[in-house]
Amino acid sequence: DLTPMLAYVFPTLVARLGCEDLDGIAHLPEVMRPDPEQKPVELSRPVEESEEVRLQLAQFVAALLKRCNNNQIYSYVDEATGLLRAQAMDPFHEVKFFACETMIAFCYNHAEMLLHFTEPLGRSLMSCLTHNHCKIRIAGLRAITAVFWCGPFKHNHDVIQQLMAFQDPNKAPIKAFYEPMTNINYMSTLTFDRHPAVRRFWFETLAYWLLRVPDKVDHEPYIFPYLLSGLCDENEDIALEVFWLIEKCGELYEVEKEEELRKTKQYGFDYGWTYSGRGFIPFPLQAIWAGGKEVEHFRRTSAIGPDFMGDKALGEHDVRDKLEPYGAGVDLGEPVSLPERDYAWNELRDLPVYRKLPRPRLGSRCWVRTHTRRYIKATFNDVVDFRDCTALNAGRLLCMSLAYTEEGVTEWLQPMVQALIKFYAGRAWAARDQKVTETYDCTCKLLGAFLEPLTYWQQLKDALDNDAPQDLDQRVASVKILALCITGSVDVLNSIQPPDPELGLGRLTPVIPELIACLHASDLLLSPTEESRAALWGLLDAFVQPLRQHLTFSQVSQLLFIALALAAKPTADAVVELAQVVPRGGGQVGPVQAPNFDEEELVDADKLDKILAVLGSDLDATDTKPASSGFSLDSLDDDDDFAAASPAVDASTDFRVVHQALFQRAFPEVLAHVDDSFQVFRSVVYLTPLSLLVSKEHSGVILDKLTAFCGMASSSSTRSAGQALSIHLALRCTRFLGSNESDGIADEVRRFLGSLFQMMGQVQMEAGKSVRNLSYMVIVSCISMWRRFFLHPSVDPRWVLFPFAASDPSLPLEWLTSLFADQELYKRFHGALEYAETATTGRDKDGFVVRKAKQIREEAEHRASVVRTLAASTLLMVLRRMLCDGRAIPWSRGSGAGSVGAL
Repeated sequence: DLTPMLAYVFPTLVARLGCEDLDGIAHLPEVMRPDPEQKPVELSRPVEESEEVRLQLAQFVAALLKRCNNNQIYSYVDEATGLLRAQAMDPFHEVKFFACETMIAFCYNHAEMLLHFTEPLGRSLMSCLTHNHCKIRIAGLRAITAVFWCGPFKHNHDVIQQLMAFQDPNKAPIKAFYEPMTNINYMSTLTFDRHPAVRRFWFETLAYWLLRVPDKVDHEPYIFPYLLSGLCDENEDIALEVFWLIEKCGELYEVEKEEELRKTKQYGFDYGWTYSGRGFIPFPLQAIWAGGKEVEHFRRTSAIGPDFMGDKALGEHDVRDKLEPYGAGVDLGEPVSLPERDYAWNELRDLPVYRKLPRPRLGSRCWVRTHTRRYIKATFNDVVDFRDCTALNAGRLLCMSLAYTEEGVTEWLQPMVQALIKFYAGRAWAARDQKVTETYDCTCKLLGAFLEPLTYWQQLKDALDNDAPQDLDQRVASVKILALCITGSVDVLNSIQPPDPELGLGRLTPVIPELIACLHASDLLLSPTEESRAALWGLLDAFVQPLRQHLTFSQVSQLLFIALALAAKPTADAVVELAQVVPRGGGQVGPVQAPNFDEEELVDADKLDKILAVLGSDLDATDTKPASSGFSLDSLDDDDDFAAASPAVDASTDFRVVHQALFQRAFPEVLAHVDDSFQVFRSVVYLTPLSLLVSKEHSGVILDKLTAFCGMASSSSTRSAGQALSIHLALRCTRFLGSNESDGIADEVRRFLGSLFQMMGQVQMEAGKSVRNLSYMVIVSCISMWRRFFLHPSVDPRWVLFPFAASDPSLPLEWLTSLFADQELYKRFHGALEYAETATTGRDKDGFVVRKAKQIREEAEHRASVVRTLAASTLLMVLRRMLCDGRAIPWSRGSGAGSVGAL
């Protein structure tokens, strides 16, 4: 019997270990004592300085407490708990480990009398959770679990608050006014512990608390987010085990909430995104779409309503969420082997863990949905954090919450979309961290998969509006999110088993037509930046290819216009032509750089080719069918007649004939929406087959558009680019004539070629009459391009200089000869320079200083000399080339332009 000795042993041990007042607050009145989170968690200098002696004392305390019965402990409970607390707070790791083992047995054996000691015992173990040795951290978790059996429904929550570093926002310690203070979130520290064994046991401990602790309902909202974060653990085996741990918690939830879930199960209710249980989305383990390469997926038995009529046999009745769908067994593969550990929880030793993941069971989804609303709005604040680690962890928690909440996330859609827009438009996205990007891309795809498409479309469609209130970065971010959401919706639609051809666009039916119309009218297509162009290409890729067979031809025409607009190369910025010092004695022809009409006028040509191939795929098949079985669309009859009348063009002379069927049907509608966008018109002309451009139906519209872009209403850079486009088109015509001169449309090509140069000559002569529209850059670049065109081996100058009857004037010759013969050209250049200087500086020409007036005069003389020389040399070169080939020159009769007399 130890009772006579305890009166001597306990006081001696308390004095030896200094645990009479561990917190140092016994002398303070109750109102002055600090809150639990401000009390110490580790001894800095024990009374007994020898570690070996303290270790022997720990062994003695363990043996003593093991021998004492409840009555003996009841008499010395303060001293016993003080001894255990002092040893748990000891800086020596062996003493800590012994204290944890002793406290585990002490709490389980005497839980009834330790109700009011729960908080001090739990707080003394906090230093164990951050110890350098992993076995101490694991022992601390086991000891805290034992402490939870001492204070259920009373003081356990105080320990939880200590673990999660809770601090009353209405209180601040006096120390915080004088020096920094840090509270450690032990739950977060253990969630991201550096040792895999600690993390695995931590997540198992969380699941054990949620399954076995009596007052677990009080702690679920605080514990649950950390367990959910385990699904994104960097160790895939740990993430898989956490998934099946949550499934076990969901199974318990179904038992506890059986009455609430009874109708859902019996009537076979399921969310609309599943298309009555036929759709499926793979679980995004580790916040990666489809869980990465090593994880496989399978479908559970879907929601099935009651069989009122008795159509099924008893054996055919399936239980919802079982792992054997439709009565057939599922090969789950080899289970993931968990490591053998003597400290593992007995209830979880036989937990089955597989690499094939199903959709989470009904209980898991309802359980997660119940607690998500408690923290999700706070998560949005961390989404926009500029620190990559914070944004990554917040994104992973958000992604896992979506994977379980599914369509229930509609409640927080508006703040969630705003947070995602801030992320994609902020510094977190600009950092280009791959893990962060993958996480938020997966989150957006899940949004699209689970939500009704109309809901996220209403939130994001303003980005495509011309009157959008957001800045450009936010609009581009919205387009990125919209593309990812549509990708998720399309993935669900494609996953439907068995396939349903009559489903069409599914839930996207009201969205896709409006999306195409808004995108077709959006100002983002006019002058897209690199970011906006990439976002819009991503939006097209999200739905064009998988949904092509369900699009009408009108939508195909609009998508063709959108693709051409995205592939259009932007025009150069307008340049004010001011006077500048011209080097004497030769050199380059001023500052003018003539456009290169031979280069490809496209951006992202590979993406454009992909879209064109998709858009034209069904059209090619339709052309081979009889007229009665092709599409029935208005305004296509004339196109079919034209297609029958138009001869075939060889792809060797025009590679664009690959998409001739697409352009032939969509070209009128595309051309009607070009409006004032030159870059879009340029890409349309570049990609359209020549047979369509020169046809009687479209050649007039093409020439009118070119006249407008080359005319005086456009900027000098656009006029120069328009001339380059005209030369490019003329070169295509000459190449065709060189190889297909006897073709049925050769006459149309030759007539169109002549009209092109007639138009360019007319436009240049009209622009030269006004000093406000006279542009040295446009004239020099135009003559230079003409010069290169006439020197091309496939070009016969007669085609463009004398295209029509002998009585018709030749406007190209008239323009060249007028430039060459104009001895007062320098006066108009002088007036143009004065006007540009006045418009730029705001000063009247009478206010120019002598030096500026001299500079303008010299520049005007130099420009006039250059232009007249270029015109004369070009004219001489053209005449010599026509004389050298031995054929007659078809001069115009009389003295008009194009005649020998005029020359």
